[in-house]
Amino acid sequence: VSAVTASHPFGGGNAGERMSDDAVSAAIFNAAYALPGVRKDFGRSTDDLLAHLRTAARAITQLWGDVVAEEGKRKVGQKALA
Repeated sequence: VSAVTASHPFGGGNAGERMSDDAVSAAIFNAAYALPGVRKDFGRSTDDLLAHLRTAARAITQLWGDVVAEEGKRKVGQKALA
């Protein structure tokens, strides 16, 4: 866990264990409940909507960290080949 994600409120550090691919997908899908039109139609509580958004933010933060780490590994591999 990098220093950036460890201090981030949505991911890293003590934010819990790593989310599975299925959990990430579900979190991002469920964030759609917070869209204005959907929010009106489904009548979810503010606490429920914020929980969905926090979980989605955690999922996106995890994906962000994964992509940054993969890019870093790719760059290190390219330097080794040079």
